[in-house]
Amino acid sequence: MSGTCPRCRYARNKKAGGKLLHGIPEVTDSKQLREVLVRIDRNLRQDEALMQDETASFIMGVLEAKIGGKEYFLVASSGRNPDPWIEKKHLDGITYHPGAWETVNPQVPERHTGWWTVRNENVDLDTSIRSVSNPCAAIKLLLGLGRKKPAWKSVEYLRMSEMVFVGRAADDPSKRQWHGKGATSSWTAHSCDACEARIPYLICDVPANQIVD
Repeated sequence: MSGTCPRCRYARNKKAGGKLLHGIPEVTDSKQLREVLVRIDRNLRQDEALMQDETASFIMGVLEAKIGGKEYFLVASSGRNPDPWIEKKHLDGITYHPGAWETVNPQVPERHTGWWTVRNENVDLDTSIRSVSNPCAAIKLLLGLGRKKPAWKSVEYLRMSEMVFVGRAADDPSKRQWHGKGATSSWTAHSCDACEARIPYLICDVPANQIVD
């Protein structure tokens, strides 16, 4: 919760009226979200059409949030294919909030301009942040939440977990560093450095009219 937000330039632990100015000072994960990813991973591996491509490798992520009293349960994937790897059929059997999960696949901006926050407010990134051709699932989840246009009254929680799917013949060292021992995938995956630099901009929910230039 320490540090300065690059969007609003307020400290993440700054309070106003006894409450944190940032409703989402940091992103955390949970055991339940990791279990959701394990279920999706099992469903993917039972998909014969998908498993024909043994070189498949991609990041998948799940997000749960409660904002303004409304709950959101989102799933996203990111890899070399522009189309989502995860389809509705891959969400079967999830026991944590069954039937509530939906996939999101927003168009991710290619440049430093044209981004938006979880509050669906426009934001431009610092030009020093390097471009990425395949943004991590976390980026799609946060942008997807923003496009839901939540009624921003209060944030009870926002949690997110990522996991890497690595096919048997995949040769992707950048993903295999998160390959769990004795397992096909590992929930310990996290976004790449370039995407992690974007996340603070996207989770900033300080209203634009409260930001002083």
